[in-house]
Amino acid sequence: MRKYKLNNINKVLAALAEQNRLRILAALSFRKMAVCEIRALLKLSFSTVSKHLSILKEAGLIDFEKDGKWVIYRVNKDFPLEIKKILNQVLSFISEDEQIKEDLKTVRSLDRDKICSITATTSKPIITNRRNKP
Repeated sequence: MRKYKLNNINKVLAALAEQNRLRILAALSFRKMAVCEIRALLKLSFSTVSKHLSILKEAGLIDFEKDGKWVIYRVNKDFPLEIKKILNQVLSFISEDEQIKEDLKTVRSLDRDKICSITATTSKPIITNRRNKP
């Protein structure tokens, strides 16, 4: 069994001690997701979702990959077996929760191409003359 520093265990447990982060982990255990999909699921701002993802990443529970214009998050499969056991146990405990069940239904129906569409703006910036006119 590998020995862990108290600070590392604290990060994992702190990451697991928040409802929205548990919802993110449950969704990511079902499938990989882009930030915009996670935002649509949780109905939170991008900055709030990004903060939650940052905490989960810092704890080593998730990682990401770039896929063209998207950053795709997934549960980290490379973390130590002991941490994997903790995560699996937590996910098992919450699997029958009504919110988690509803989230998984939503995740199945999310369409990344519709939710995460990135559109280019074609409007030109307006330049104003600040000099006083005579």
